[in-house]
Amino acid sequence: MSVIVSQQISATGVKEYTKVTKTFDSPFTPLVGQKIRDRAFGDMQYYDVEDVFIDLAENEYWVILPAILLHTDDIEDIRDAVREYRSHGWECTKPL
Repeated sequence: MSVIVSQQISATGVKEYTKVTKTFDSPFTPLVGQKIRDRAFGDMQYYDVEDVFIDLAENEYWVILPAILLHTDDIEDIRDAVREYRSHGWECTKPL
């Protein structure tokens, strides 16, 4: 099945937010509490899986990671975070 990892990125002083996703195939069923590692996370080496949704019609698992909250009022900081994720193969599903 395909696994789609999803994470929201927002900032304390900005109303808008964005979402990033990364898709890969896996023979394993993701579970709440498992740890996901990716180079896009930088100093945060992993995130715990918060929730998993199974979409049988699409043959997909949706894996939800904790939201990232940047302590800034500059929307460019959110865009910078998205650029970093994109440089590691993630897609932005809700552009700013």
